Amino acid sequence: MKTRRAKRGRSNLASGCTGRAWLALCLFCLWPVPAGLFTGCSSPNPEDAARPSAYSRNRTICWVLFDFDSLFCSPCLAPLLEFCRSLPVPVQEERVRGILVYGARPDKAQDGLYARILQKKMHGFAKANSLQFPVVLDGFHVFNSLVKSSVRAVLFDDVKQIVKAYVFPLQPGERDEIMQLLLN
Repeated sequence: MKTRRAKRGRSNLASGCTGRAWLALCLFCLWPVPAGLFTGCSSPNPEDAARPSAYSRNRTICWVLFDFDSLFCSPCLAPLLEFCRSLPVPVQEERVRGILVYGARPDKAQDGLYARILQKKMHGFAKANSLQFPVVLDGFHVFNSLVKSSVRAVLFDDVKQIVKAYVFPLQPGERDEIMQLLLN
C-alpha cells in the first residue's frame, strides 16, 4: 500500500503588501553585501575582485528604476543615458544597480516567457549603450506603482542614514548631488 506525501506549497509571503515591505527591507539591509553574491563576479580576475577599490569605503548605492516602455521613448531615455555615461566605470560597477519594471501578463504562464525575452532585450540594450551596472527584472512587480513610466534614481546612503529619490530628467544641481554622494 502506497502512502501519499503531502505536497508542500510555497509560502505566499512574496505577494501583497507584506511581501513588498519584506522585499524593500531586504533590499535596504542587503545592499552592502558584495554584488558578486547576486550578479556573479563583475571582474574576470578573482584577485581584482578581492582587492578593495577607491570606491569601496563609500557606503552609498544608487538603484536606477525604469519602466520597460521608457526604453522606447527617446525623451525619457536621454536623461538616463546621459547620467549613466557621466558616471565613472568603477562607480557604475560597484555603486549602481538597475531594476527593470514591466507590466505583468494576464496569463501567468506567459509572464515567465515574457520575462526571459525582456532579459535578452535588456542585455542587448545595456551592451549597446555601454551600461556597466547590472540590471535585474522586477519579476514580482513590486515597483510597478512607484515607477509609472518615469525613470527614478533611489540613493541609499548608509553613512548619512538617508534614502532619497530623484525623478528623471533631473533638476539643476541634482546630478551633482548624486555624483557627490556616490564619489565621496
